[in-house]
Amino acid sequence: MSSKERLVLNIINYIEEAEKTFELSSFWIKNKFLLLMFYLHESGANPVDMLFKLIRTWKFPDEDLKIIKDDWNKIHSMILAGKADELTEGVTFYLSACMKGSKAGEEMRKQPFSERLAQQRAYSLKSGYINKIILESYLDASICQQLKLSPKRIESLQKKYSAERVVKSVKAYQPGETFEQLIERKIKPYYGKTVDDIIKKLQVQLNPSSKDFAYHVCRAILGVTSKRIQEFDNAGILLKTIALEANRDYIVESMSFPYIRFVDIVNQEWEDSDWYHSLTSKFFFVVFRKSFDGIRQNMTLEKVLFWNMPSKDLVIAERLWNDTKEKVIKGEYDSFITTKSHPICHVRPHGTKGQTVETPQGMKVQPKCFWLNNDYILNAVKKKSR
Repeated sequence: MSSKERLVLNIINYIEEAEKTFELSSFWIKNKFLLLMFYLHESGANPVDMLFKLIRTWKFPDEDLKIIKDDWNKIHSMILAGKADELTEGVTFYLSACMKGSKAGEEMRKQPFSERLAQQRAYSLKSGYINKIILESYLDASICQQLKLSPKRIESLQKKYSAERVVKSVKAYQPGETFEQLIERKIKPYYGKTVDDIIKKLQVQLNPSSKDFAYHVCRAILGVTSKRIQEFDNAGILLKTIALEANRDYIVESMSFPYIRFVDIVNQEWEDSDWYHSLTSKFFFVVFRKSFDGIRQNMTLEKVLFWNMPSKDLVIAERLWNDTKEKVIKGEYDSFITTKSHPICHVRPHGTKGQTVETPQGMKVQPKCFWLNNDYILNAVKKKSR
C-alpha cells in the first residue's frame, strides 16, 4: 500500500497569506488536525465502489512539524519577495506548493509585491510523507488488530520499510537552523577526506563499487544504521552522485533518469508526467573529487548540497518533453533532441545492450532516458556554492 499521489490541501491566497504568521496561516488553521481516509485505487472502477482501507486522524509529530514550519516559511518568504511565480514543489521538503488547476498557465492569481501573475497553487503534503503515515499506521498495534494483519506480515513490513531518523529530537537543531543546514553541518567535517578515511573513521563496511555507494556514505556520516533515511524518504529526495575530475571542475557524465515509458508518455500531460515529478523533486547532490590514480576509495568528498530546478529551467525542460512526446506519437525514435542542441537536457539510450521496450506502435525499440546535461549540473553545483 502506497500513496498514488500527493495530498492536496487548501488553495494559497498569496495576498492574504503574505500577512499571516504560521500559526494564523490558512495551512495551519485548516490542517493542524486531519481526518485521513485512504481508499484502494482501481483503474476504471466507479469511485463509489472503491474500498476504504485505512481511516485515521493525524497530528504532525514535533520532529515533522519543525520541517513543515520551515517549509511554510520558505513559501511565505518567496511570496513576500514577490516570487510566488517562481514557486515549485522542489523548494521544500514535506509541505509543498503544488500547481492547482486544469493546466499550467490557465489559472493565474495576483501576488503581492510584484505585478507578475503567479500560477495558482495549493498547500500539499508530498507523497513520500503520506507513505510515512500509511506505513506508521500499518505498524500501529491497534490498527493492525483492525486490519487483522498477521505478526509475520507486520514483521515483513518492518523489515522492508524500516527507516531511521537523522533528527531524533528537535533539540538537535541549532537556533534558527533548518533541516537542510543541519545535514550540511553534520557532513561538512568530512569535506576533503577520502572515502577510505571516512570508512576507517566511522568504522563501517562499505562497498565503493556498489550503485548506491554515496547514499551509504551519507547514511554512515549521519549516524543512520538502517538502510533508509526517514527524512529523505518523507521528502521524496532524489540523491545523486556527482564526480568531479581530479585536476579540474568538470563532470564527464550527464545525469540519467529512469527509462521513458513510451506507451505512457503519449497519454500524459506535462504536469502529470514522470519526468515532471522527478524535476520538481528536491535533489541531494553528493559531490566527490576523483583521485589521480582512478581508485574509487581514494576519491575525496568535496561537498553535499540540496538543489531544486528553478522554475525558469522547468519551462525549458518542458519544451524538450513535448518534443519527445510528439516524436513518440509519430514513431520517430531516432531523432530525439541531443545534448548539443539543448542547454539543459537531452534524450539518449541508457542500459544493457540488446534490451528493448514497447512502443505505442507495438514495436520493440532500444530504451531511452531523459538526461540532465553535464555542464548544466556543473553550473548548478558551482552556483549553489557561491
